[in-house]
Amino acid sequence: MRFALEKSAEHLEKGLKLEQEGDLKGARYNLLEAAAFLYKAAEKSEPSLKRKRIERAESILQRAEALGQRLAGKPAWGVIPQAESAGGASEWMVFEKPDQRLRDVAGLEEVKEQIRIRMIYPFTHPELARRFGIKKGGGILLYGAPGTGKTMLARAVAGEIEAAFFTVKPSEVMSKWVGEAEQNIARLFSEARKHERAVIFIDEVESLIPRRRDSHSTVMQRVVPQILSEMEGFASGKESGKALLFMGATNEPWALDEAVLRPGRFDEKVYIPLPDFEARLEMLYFHLRDKPLSADVSLEELAQMLQGYSGADIRRICEKACDIPFVESVKTAEERDVEKRDLLSVMQQVKPSVSAKALERFERFASQR
Repeated sequence: MRFALEKSAEHLEKGLKLEQEGDLKGARYNLLEAAAFLYKAAEKSEPSLKRKRIERAESILQRAEALGQRLAGKPAWGVIPQAESAGGASEWMVFEKPDQRLRDVAGLEEVKEQIRIRMIYPFTHPELARRFGIKKGGGILLYGAPGTGKTMLARAVAGEIEAAFFTVKPSEVMSKWVGEAEQNIARLFSEARKHERAVIFIDEVESLIPRRRDSHSTVMQRVVPQILSEMEGFASGKESGKALLFMGATNEPWALDEAVLRPGRFDEKVYIPLPDFEARLEMLYFHLRDKPLSADVSLEELAQMLQGYSGADIRRICEKACDIPFVESVKTAEERDVEKRDLLSVMQQVKPSVSAKALERFERFASQR
């Protein structure tokens, strides 16, 4: 039994570490092994310990199953049927219907209001939009440090109006075949236009629309004008009765081609800053909800201490802090709550991922727009 407990703890620690490092396949394997060894130990345990160890094994198994779902990916809402090409577009050109809403995004109230004006209000109040000459859709650039919630914000916009959400990576659009990249761009926008409401979202958009004067790629010299042309059509208002939005996200807005920042392309350039106190507090409530917290844990105090951390940083801190008593409980079969010392210990390890120098550069870029 001792061997089974030791092997379970060993695999559990390795699995949690691999999950934090992004190796989901390795993490899932180790979590499954941890659960299996714990089940074996439970079989030889006295009744009171047997129940607790089975519960621990089941919770580990659930975590492994969640990783399996992440590895498999969420099911798409639809797949574009005719996108068969040398570049394998049928494998990446998919759309879905997100269930997120703007209320699910912590903080960023000014940012969300800008997006409501551009995309939500013109669709929900079409008569007023026509009266005041407010057009639907167009282009919005979300920029800011990594981990600030740009992708979730884009998904929430599509969810608000139940739009078809097309999300692609620049690497999926590009192709070694001459002319294929331009065709992929044209096909993507053409498919989006078939929907009454559609959002195209491209993360790391600077990889697809880099400064042409800095690029020696002949492919990019053709791709950038193609994208600019498609964006002008999206924002022209010619798609009567439709709500079409092109959203790009970047951690390097200064790397974008200047032409894409002009009116008629990315009309709205929205800076996504690090979360303020209220947003950090909301994130803590979200990530620690339903978790057994000790009386010495003050979320308000933690929110103050987490100034300078991104949303991704805060999520990681909460997850790692919960791992500490979880692993201890597996090893000892003695339960305890998440305590303040767990959170402080993790904060000593997880430092803010965004430097002051990087923030200064973002704010300087924002002030010039």
